Amino acid sequence: MSEQDAGFRDPTALTKWTRGFLYAYLATSLVHVYMNSAYVTYGLGYDGSLAAWLAAGILWGLFEMGVMLGTAILVLSWIYRANYNARRLGASGLAFSPGAAVGWYFMPIAWFWKPYQAMKEIWKASADPQDWKEQGGSPLLGWWWALWLIPFWGLGLASLAATQDMEGPRAERVDALYEIAISSFDVALVLVLLVIVRRIHQMQMGHWTRQRAEAAGE
Repeated sequence: MSEQDAGFRDPTALTKWTRGFLYAYLATSLVHVYMNSAYVTYGLGYDGSLAAWLAAGILWGLFEMGVMLGTAILVLSWIYRANYNARRLGASGLAFSPGAAVGWYFMPIAWFWKPYQAMKEIWKASADPQDWKEQGGSPLLGWWWALWLIPFWGLGLASLAATQDMEGPRAERVDALYEIAISSFDVALVLVLLVIVRRIHQMQMGHWTRQRAEAAGE
């Protein structure tokens, strides 16, 4: 193995787990769309046991929280690994360390643009580790970040303003419409992120395989 890729950590298993949880999160988002659409169209319409309804709601909530937490941990772990591996493949002069690429998600104000910049840098360094500054990003990154910001900072404020003076069933229907919109954005967000994860993984593994082959042939 060459000095450049010494320390490279094969991300295949982590990528598979990350994509698996993203698919699980995608499934929960689709369920949300269906359930809230049914409520808006038909109303609650449940005549069964209240205890069973509450139990099902609690179980679903716990499952959903587990999927959400697992997805967040795995995606952040994958981002850390992708930044780390880009350096091992020969990318130098990166503005974001592996820790910073993750840490900016938790820094108020800066979380509006820093995580996007870090992901763009990972993409460029994965496309060409030796000459990454001359690489362009991908339109997928812009779509990914827009789909992340719009639901929470756009739709959330709109929903709050719309329901401020509402009460009862009318407010609940507006909340349901808001949940449909949020979940629909989540579906699109996950689909775009799945492509980004797959593409960066493919680029990094391609460089690693080629560099190992070149080192073995020397």
